[in-house]
This record gives sequence, C-alpha cells and structure tokens, in this order.
Amino acid sequence: MLKELSSLSVILSAYASISAMAMLIRTILNEMLPERMTNYIFSMIYDFTSAYFSSDFTFIIEDRWHAGDNQLFRAAEIYLPTIIGPSSDSLLVGFDESSVPTTPPKRSILVDCRIKDDFDGMRLEWTLSSIEPKKYYVPTKRFFSLTCNKRDRERVEQRYFPYINRTAQEILNKSDSLSIYTYDQECSMWEPTAFKHPSTFETLAMEPQLKEFIMKDLDSFMERNEFFENVGRAWKRGYLLYGPPRTGKSSLVAAVANYMRYNIYGHQFQGVRNDYDLRRILTSTTNRSILLIKDIDCITTASHDRTKVIEKCEVKEDKDENKRPFSINYRVIHSFLSLSWFD
Repeated sequence: MLKELSSLSVILSAYASISAMAMLIRTILNEMLPERMTNYIFSMIYDFTSAYFSSDFTFIIEDRWHAGDNQLFRAAEIYLPTIIGPSSDSLLVGFDESSVPTTPPKRSILVDCRIKDDFDGMRLEWTLSSIEPKKYYVPTKRFFSLTCNKRDRERVEQRYFPYINRTAQEILNKSDSLSIYTYDQECSMWEPTAFKHPSTFETLAMEPQLKEFIMKDLDSFMERNEFFENVGRAWKRGYLLYGPPRTGKSSLVAAVANYMRYNIYGHQFQGVRNDYDLRRILTSTTNRSILLIKDIDCITTASHDRTKVIEKCEVKEDKDENKRPFSINYRVIHSFLSLSWFD
C-alpha cells in the first residue's frame, strides 16, 4: 500500500513539475514573441504530441479521384446504409417513384452522421462530411472519414476496402430499380430520376435476326472482360443509332438498359464549354452505366450542313412536287449509345 502511494506521489510530482515548466516556457514566449507566433508554436507542439500518443488512424475518401469519381466513395455510399445500427444518432430515409408503398423506406447517409462497423475484429467508425464551395460554379466537395486503430491500418487497406467494393457490387446486382441521369451544367453534377420505361427485347418491334444479334453482342460484351484487359482497351461497347423520329431509337435504349440492368446517363453536348467540361462529364458517370449522347452530329458543323440540305430539298420539293413519287424526311436524329464498365 505504501509503495503504491509513493508511486502515485512520484507521478503527481512529475506532472506538477512538467506543468510548471510548460507555464514558465509559455510566459517567457509570450513576453519574447508575438502572440500569433506563440500560438503557432504551441499548435505545432499539440499536433505532434497528439499524433504521437494517439492510437487512431484516419482514412479520407473523397468523392473525386484523379479527375474522375472515386469508386471507393460510391461503394461506401451503397454499403454503409445497410449497416446503420442503433449506435447511429440519425438516419436519412425516403421513398422514390419506383418504391412500393408497403415496403420499408430506403436509407441514405446524413452529413456528420457517425456509423460504426465491425469487421474481422476491427472497430471502425465512418463519418460523411461536406464542404460548400465559395464559388457557385464549383461543385460541393464530399468525403468520408474512416477512423480505425493504427495497428489495423494495413488490414483495412488489404481486406476491408476490397470487401466494401464486393458487397456494393452484390447490392447493385440485386437492385430492381434503375435511374436515368441528366447533367446539371450549373451545379456540375448528374441529377437522377427513376427510370420506369416498359420497353424490353420481348416487346420491341424489330427484326428477329437483328434483335438476336444485339442480345448476343451484349452478352459477349459482359463476358469479355479478360479480352479487353489483355489487349489494353477500356471495357466498353458503342452503338450508333440513326433514323427519323419515332422509329424506336429511345425504345431500343430502354430495352438495352432493362436487359443489362444498367443506369442511363443522357446528355446533349452542345452546352459543353471546353475539353475540361467534357472530361468531367464523362468521368463522373458510374460503373455499370449507359452513356446516351443525343444529336451527336450537332456537336460539329454537320448540323448546319444538315439544315442547308433540308432547306434546299424543301425548295426543290415546292418547285417540282409532281415529279417526286414520295418525300424524304431529312430530319434524322443521331444518337450514340455507349455501355461502359470500369473495374
């Protein structure tokens, strides 16, 4: 008992000496240095000591990565709502247009909400943060903070993050709902809407041979990941849809989306200001997606040439109407359909 008291008294004496020394040093610095310099020095000392004695390590996962969307951030967005438990103090819920009224609401993550997870004996804590930009044309910056024990850092990188990616992919594969996205140029972000187009290959009015060819081509695209990787090409497939209005181009796009279970990103590139804008728009599409570019010929001067052709044909048709057995509709619509899958 006496030994324990003596040890405690030694600790208290050492703490008192250190505190007195710190106060003396601070007093001396306040008299010799400006206040801003003193605060800076003590903040550096605090940061050093807290980093040295703290047992926590924090991963920062931003929504953007190398001029594109961070796939780990998106995987966390899909995975985390499935593990929200009683330890979380808030929860964002809601229904979308495709929800069945009798089903539970869908979950989402609220900014500053803390979510705890247990994986392979590791205690992990997630937090979603958001920073509003000072300039209106700069998009909002969002990022996840993942805190773990320092000794678990390597296991989180090698095992936990791949597990999140796999789980998010399984959730997407089981999802029944699809979305169609339109790009908001002012906010620099894609805005989703529930996609409920009924068109399928069974209901599509098309030649059976051509329909079978497209379905086999889509199946081949899904199975040729190794081929694209071996030849060093991006895993994507492109289709050019050409024809007059109301000939089934949009229905074909919807049938492909329903067959592949891919979301659609539709955009007209006439409003793209420069190459940076175009790169940002293209790289912000998600995995398992269809990029639909409407009126692709309007990006260049081809649309002006097409207008001239229409005007000349209309004038000629008015002058020589009786000599033409039928009239041709020159107002065609060009669409480019690109299916992409990035791993």
